[in-house]
Amino acid sequence: MPDSGLRDFGAIIPGSQAGKPNDAIEPLASAPNPAIEPLPYSPAGTIFAADIPEAADALGLDASLDLLSQLATHARTETPLAIGLLGRSGSGKSLALTRLIHSIDALSAAARAGGETPFLSKIVTLRIDAVEIDGHPATALAGALHASLAAAFPAFTVEAAHAASDPRVAAREAFERLDAARRKLDAERSALAEAESGRARLTESVLYEATGSQVDAYARANRSRIKTALAALGVTNDPIRDYKDMVRAIADRDGGGRAGFALRAFWAYKGQTRLIATALVLVLAGIGLGQAVADQTIWLGWLRANEQLGAAATWFETHMDWLLTMRQIAFFGAAVAIALNVWRALRLIQIAFRGERLLQADLFARRRESDGHFGHQTRRVEALTNEVDNLTRRAAEAERRAGGLQAANPALAEPPPFAVDLVKQQAQRFIAAVGALMRKGGRSGADPKAAAIETPQRIVLAIDNLDAAPASRAREILAHVRSALGPGFVALVAFDPARLGHGSGEDETSLDKWIQAPFQVGEIAARSDYSALVQDILQGGSVPKRQPPAPDPRQSALDEPVSEAEAKLLAELAPLAGSSARAVKRFVNLYRLARTQARDAQDHEGALALMLALNAGGTQGEIAAMNDALSGTVGEISVDLHQGGLRLTKALAAVEAAQGRIGVDAARRAAALARLFSFNA
Repeated sequence: MPDSGLRDFGAIIPGSQAGKPNDAIEPLASAPNPAIEPLPYSPAGTIFAADIPEAADALGLDASLDLLSQLATHARTETPLAIGLLGRSGSGKSLALTRLIHSIDALSAAARAGGETPFLSKIVTLRIDAVEIDGHPATALAGALHASLAAAFPAFTVEAAHAASDPRVAAREAFERLDAARRKLDAERSALAEAESGRARLTESVLYEATGSQVDAYARANRSRIKTALAALGVTNDPIRDYKDMVRAIADRDGGGRAGFALRAFWAYKGQTRLIATALVLVLAGIGLGQAVADQTIWLGWLRANEQLGAAATWFETHMDWLLTMRQIAFFGAAVAIALNVWRALRLIQIAFRGERLLQADLFARRRESDGHFGHQTRRVEALTNEVDNLTRRAAEAERRAGGLQAANPALAEPPPFAVDLVKQQAQRFIAAVGALMRKGGRSGADPKAAAIETPQRIVLAIDNLDAAPASRAREILAHVRSALGPGFVALVAFDPARLGHGSGEDETSLDKWIQAPFQVGEIAARSDYSALVQDILQGGSVPKRQPPAPDPRQSALDEPVSEAEAKLLAELAPLAGSSARAVKRFVNLYRLARTQARDAQDHEGALALMLALNAGGTQGEIAAMNDALSGTVGEISVDLHQGGLRLTKALAAVEAAQGRIGVDAARRAAALARLFSFNA
């Protein structure tokens, strides 16, 4: 039997029969309804139909439900798997759920008849009404599971109950939870330390690491100006780095802030110090020259007394006004040096203060984000610390119950029977034990040498009437079912996704994290021939109910391998299908399922793959462009590059290159089929 790759399932959307080609395009009210012939009077007939007849396929669900039943019972389907039957209230979700359960039971029974089959033969199905769930959902689920297993696999049920109540298992699980919580706490503490370090070095990060900051942009835009100003001060290193160091010095209050930097700008740099020294020398020279003029009688007399310097005395006496001129030049030079010092300092202060203002603006925005992250991380660490403390106490208690500690009073060796969470924890342990024993083939971990007991191969859980429960309660039930079910379980859930999306932040897109196979029952119901449904309702018990044909367990439509050409086309359409691994995986699985429903000669598998990819990851503009392309009546579809975008244009070109041009009718049928397998009706 070829390997269909069902082990890779995890984001599955099943296929369905599309019906008439134009059903998805034309409004329902505009479709002509055939005349209903009068039915003969039958005294035994039903006079009031309380629900849709279950035996007849008036809604056209059989083909799709058969495919879903194969998916739920196939041996290579990866579990846990959740199949969602979606639609508004009254669209036939409960009917579809009932028929799907019957189809699964029939296929499993046919597989038990013997012979080579890809399907599992030991499947337990149970149905839970959401309205009847009281208390914690895990308790109700465990109770229904225990009742169903006890009827079909009594020895397995006893073993699972013993495993769930084994104190050694409870102790091991408690320590595993404690170890996981400690690892998470260590990771969160490391993240907190990083956040605290980031807050401490926020200024350095903005200045030297964040290239998109305002101060960095200003420094690079004024690089030449800054370089000139710093070079005049004797700073000849990297101007951007030196400028940022100055800005940091201003922002650092320990360094005096603006006032301290302004003072240092006049004397702390080599160029400024040289100017100050020059001015000081010139001032001293001017003072000396002035003093020389004032005391000229003294030193000229001294010069005349010396025979060798007598001529010099005469020259100085004759040119004494030159000393006054040199005195004025010295004082003027000192003034120029001081003025140049002040001008350089003011220019530096102006550009540095501008950078400091920009830095403060950057720090204000970054500090709010950093403080918020630090506060969240602190609360996270505190919560995890409390959780670890609680788990430590629980693990110690579990070890004591398992015999690790000797209790003085034997009555204290067991937990009190009135513990608040005992029933819920027991229920959860039972569900987990059922899954573990199924994976082990019925062998208990406590006695590996014991003979294997008869074990179910898969458990199918059906949840109905979620729409009848309050929205918050329905979401709670779905959340606990999701957390409780593990490998070996398949969930069938009938609900209105739009109703569950109100009031909690949940919506249809969040459901795809759990529902791998959404199926729009309401979409099929809207395309059905209601005249046939009217006849089925009126005929009721007067006409023998048609029994569905027996399923063939020898082969499955899911086993057909994907050809190399199809795989290449899917790879080319992957960019359109989505930007996440989940979206691409869902697209591939959806195609493998939906193509089993597109076997008509007029169907175009490339068009189906294109519509599935567009439905999975297309933008509003791309979908609008495709809708415009489908609005034509004849011919081949084409999309405008400007309107549809490059992704859609390339995807359409890839399909046409692989399988030829797509006609409007084939594209409409593919679009109608693709819309059946989405969370959006």
